[in-house]
Amino acid sequence: MSHAKRNSSLIKLCLFALPIGFYSSVSLAQTWSNEGQPAQVIELFTSEGCSSCPPADQYLSTFEDHPKLWTQVIPLAYHVDYWDYLGWGDKFASKAFSQKQRLYKAYGVTSGVYTPGFVVDGKEWRGYFNWLDRTLPSLKQQNNPKLTVNYKGDTFSVSYEGKGDYVAHIALLAMNEVTSVKAGENRGKKLEHDFVVVYDGYQRGESEWQFNINFEPLVATPDAVAVWLTEPNSYAPEQTVAGWLN
Repeated sequence: MSHAKRNSSLIKLCLFALPIGFYSSVSLAQTWSNEGQPAQVIELFTSEGCSSCPPADQYLSTFEDHPKLWTQVIPLAYHVDYWDYLGWGDKFASKAFSQKQRLYKAYGVTSGVYTPGFVVDGKEWRGYFNWLDRTLPSLKQQNNPKLTVNYKGDTFSVSYEGKGDYVAHIALLAMNEVTSVKAGENRGKKLEHDFVVVYDGYQRGESEWQFNINFEPLVATPDAVAVWLTEPNSYAPEQTVAGWLN
């Protein structure tokens, strides 16, 4: 992936040189913001142990070339662990992601727990299975207040200019991940993944949220961050912001 793809009009870079003795270290801070129309959040539940999942992963990867990636579409790939018993342990899989999908079913968001499974803007989307027309659902037109994310060190500080009680969701995403599968339904295949969620968190609050994230334990180095707000009893994004990490 070229560095040009990581350039975004929403990213503002601030460099602070901190001299230490005869050396200087550079602390890189980044800020992303979005005001008005939120992006469409596309969640894919997938697994390296599922034979029908690689085409869905490839479909999600096509959004890397979307001209309005992050501002119009935010793709997320959640790897579930309930297919690991078939013989291949997906290193990107998480019990938490499997539980997230089960909760979607329990709360009526989806009709079942399956892979590949898509949720778009908090609603089940089965359009992927229509080979002739995979057009995403129409984007609801909104003009919502500004959502801003400031990142420095290991801290992501989120602020929203809107009033009310919201849940702030954050996901760190890894790109260009390749796995040579040696067992299970995809044995012998080389699988390529993008938008892999390697960290997922949320907090409830008003106006401001702070996420302190240690990158060291993550299964892969994150390349991007996505943040979106929902009302406490809703899965539809109120506002979104995302961008590349430098």
